[in-house]
Amino acid sequence: MGLVNQTIPGLYNGVSQQPDELRLDTQVTEMVNCYPTLVQGVQKRNPVVHHATDAVDTDAFIHVYDRGAGDEQYIIVVEDGRYKVYDELGAEQQTWVTSTYLNIVGSVSPRDAFSAVTVGDTTFIVNKTKTVAMNPATDDNGDPDWASTFYYWVKRTTEIRYGTDNNTSKGYTYYIYNSGGSTVGNEMGTDGTIIASGLASDIGGTSQGSVIKKTSATGYTGSDSWGDQASEAWVGTIKKLQDLPGDLGYTGAVFEISGDEKTNFDNYYVKYNGNVYLETFKPGLANAFDASTMPHKIERTSPTTFPLSTITWEDRQFGDEDSAPEPSFVGKTLDDVFFFKNRLGFLSQDNIIMSETGEFFNFWPSTVTDVLDSDPIDVAVDSNKAVHLRYALPFNKELLVFGDKAQFILSSTRTLTPKDINVQQSTAYDINRDVAPITLGPNVYFATDKNNSSIIREYFTVPDTASNDAANITAHCPYYVPNGLKKITGSSKYDMIFAITGDSNKIYVYNYYWQGEEKAQSAWHTWEIEEDETIFNIEVLDGSLLVMVQYPDLSTKLESISLELPEDIDTVVYADGTTPVSSRIKLSKWGVPSGQGNVDSNRSSLILRDLRLSMDENSYYGIQVDRGLISTNTWNNYVLPTLDIIGDDKYPVVGNAENIEISFVSTINKGFKLNSLSYRGQLHLKGSRGI
Repeated sequence: MGLVNQTIPGLYNGVSQQPDELRLDTQVTEMVNCYPTLVQGVQKRNPVVHHATDAVDTDAFIHVYDRGAGDEQYIIVVEDGRYKVYDELGAEQQTWVTSTYLNIVGSVSPRDAFSAVTVGDTTFIVNKTKTVAMNPATDDNGDPDWASTFYYWVKRTTEIRYGTDNNTSKGYTYYIYNSGGSTVGNEMGTDGTIIASGLASDIGGTSQGSVIKKTSATGYTGSDSWGDQASEAWVGTIKKLQDLPGDLGYTGAVFEISGDEKTNFDNYYVKYNGNVYLETFKPGLANAFDASTMPHKIERTSPTTFPLSTITWEDRQFGDEDSAPEPSFVGKTLDDVFFFKNRLGFLSQDNIIMSETGEFFNFWPSTVTDVLDSDPIDVAVDSNKAVHLRYALPFNKELLVFGDKAQFILSSTRTLTPKDINVQQSTAYDINRDVAPITLGPNVYFATDKNNSSIIREYFTVPDTASNDAANITAHCPYYVPNGLKKITGSSKYDMIFAITGDSNKIYVYNYYWQGEEKAQSAWHTWEIEEDETIFNIEVLDGSLLVMVQYPDLSTKLESISLELPEDIDTVVYADGTTPVSSRIKLSKWGVPSGQGNVDSNRSSLILRDLRLSMDENSYYGIQVDRGLISTNTWNNYVLPTLDIIGDDKYPVVGNAENIEISFVSTINKGFKLNSLSYRGQLHLKGSRGI
């Protein structure tokens, strides 16, 4: 038998569901309504503060953004067919506004039907249930008959003089043939304008200078007596831009430049503007998006005005269906919207689509004769399995894209360009598609459903490598966070993550702290409000956790919990409304480590004698000792109703450490700060009798 003392330097690592003998000393069995820290000990969580009451669908889609200008922060609530805007305190800024774009197709909840991203004062919102379509109206580009209009250009002339004293002259002969091959025009001369006028008269066309034009002349061809070197003839398409006359004479005429075996570009189109030929698009195409099916925008035009409107998307200006095809999202639904490297982007099934650099509303190339660095990007992920992309977010100067069962990295060796784009699968983890991943500092956090619980993973770049991995930060408490999560959010300022199921009164909280490349804190615990209340949404905004709650009378309220710990706990009334915040920490069973593995010994029994706590002043708490069916004892360090603090923070928790459960409790509206605790007991060799 020997006297044993052990000091535990705080309970800052939260809950563990490992066997007691395998846990860290700083881990516990349960922790409710506490705030564990490395420096400030374990404290009672801050109280819930009520801000506003309003009628909101608990399945609403909610988007929060900080304008970055003082205290202007906004909450956009979207329901089926309508939206509303509040400030961070729940004051209505924009009353309900209806919009057909917000009508949900099918039986999808608003929470799952929308996605949004805010850039400046503009929030882009996507209805995931709407299929993107092109406007069926076609654009003839001012030249509806371009493909059947015949042009003949008298490109060169000559004068051959002969006879007595060379007083007789002649030139080349120019021929025009109809679609059947018959000669319908035949002129010889030395003046191009006169020749053109004669040929136009022959075929029933018109002429401008040395150029002849005839509409509805499909199949017409031309030649000349100088081996076809003195003229050019075409219907709609010509091989080279250089084969067109400098002065066409017909403003608005459109031609296709087809190229030849010596050129490396695809076909393109030009339009004569009266002086030069400018690149253009093929006439007769549907070039415009149906704006009613494309994402809309909500703009803050004043602190109380947030109109929703369609966006004037750029039309196709160059090329045709092959050289400038429709973006891959046409005919499909959009799954997410994001902003990355000055490009507005969408996910659609297995494609990542991004706008032109700096031109958020253009998804068409700026030319089809070359691929510009600034051109839009439209790329499919490379995988041997069916992939449906769900979420995209910036990560480590790259774009991290989440599919249902795999993660992909979109990167570029230089600036992000269509020529230098690279998409590779990074990892292969299942995700909970109902929960959007979040970025906090250098890491990304996402959820995965198991049968009865959730895994939360921490996605990171492996130090000293170019590889990524996703650590399971719930590995030590695998059944603590339930499955069916609806929302995770977090604060990089306070190193905290929050998760809810949307149908209970609980918030699952994760506190973490990195010291270099080592994680010094990894603490799961729970915050609870009244049992008959339901937390249906949470958002971190500045220094507070916004909590949206449905009460038993079905009213919905906006409340908040400050994430900033008080300097003086005695100045805080720890009550959610009139209900005191009730905190509880169920301690791990005490054991004595042995062997190289530092695992508690099972070859001896440990008899507890007392427990001493290191507490800050003005801490109010109790110690509860449960011996199963034998007895339960509770000692408070204060007396009611005066709340006078008594005792010396030392408690006679006598008994076999294996057979008793010790809990730290605080059930009144006063706070506490628990810094460390010390056990004292006696170790009995196996076979000795203990209490």
